[in-house]
Amino acid sequence: MSGDKPPGGALPPWDLSLGRGWQPPDPPAEMPHPLRMWDYMVGGKDNFQVDRDAAELAMRHAPNVLLAARAGEAFIVRALQWIAEPGHGLDQFLHLGCYIPKLSSPSVTGLARASRPGSRFVFVTDDQVSAAHARAVLGARARGFGQVHALWAEFRDPGPVLANPWLHARLDLSRPVGLILLGMLDFIADEDRLARALAELKGALAPGSLVVMLHLLEGSDPTNTERALKESLAGNPFQYTPRPLEAVRGLLSDFEFVEPGFVRCTAWRPDGTGPGPELEDRCAVAGGVAIIR
Repeated sequence: MSGDKPPGGALPPWDLSLGRGWQPPDPPAEMPHPLRMWDYMVGGKDNFQVDRDAAELAMRHAPNVLLAARAGEAFIVRALQWIAEPGHGLDQFLHLGCYIPKLSSPSVTGLARASRPGSRFVFVTDDQVSAAHARAVLGARARGFGQVHALWAEFRDPGPVLANPWLHARLDLSRPVGLILLGMLDFIADEDRLARALAELKGALAPGSLVVMLHLLEGSDPTNTERALKESLAGNPFQYTPRPLEAVRGLLSDFEFVEPGFVRCTAWRPDGTGPGPELEDRCAVAGGVAIIR
């Protein structure tokens, strides 16, 4: 879903820092969207009846989908708060993908409060729903950061984004960055394309950067997972692609992960929030934080 772009393929900035001149396209309410389905399953309010119906259908085919959403959301909160701890020294964050936490999410609030005063946050998406949520969520939390920006661009091919002067005017890539890949890895169907994207991102990051990654996994019955995906998402135009855990780890083999590694989300530094480690075998979502040396 790349939407309208200006002639010549230029990347237009959608700047949220001052809340001016930025109008996202209207998100299609007639088609279920994974972002809004996720929002429904984690108790959010930014969803339509079509999303609720699709989520219920998915959960009937694959009951662990609800567990995955809630375990993934809890991981996101823990991971974002962890990378923003003052001891890590990060004051600039780059998020590529089509995930935006709901307005009340502790991950947004925690990242804003834990990061240094004057921190900058750039969100890159080409997804209509994510773009529409960006103003409501990121803009409302802008006071927690020094500056919050959004860029309409193809997050699946980060090379042009990383080379864009607009981005370099807002983030200094010669210094450590908190890179957030949520709604990104599992929204790239082609594995070669995903591998290229990861290599481009890793090559652009300065030592000391931290990378938060999340990936939905195939359930214990891939046939049910595939059926649930196709039926609930009306053909899956969003490239949403769950993969086996070992396959994802293979794609991420060039990254060094902090303890406990890239694991099912219930096992990543549990703190009593969200589904716990006792549900690890049923948890169809994995995450981790990588460090760039």
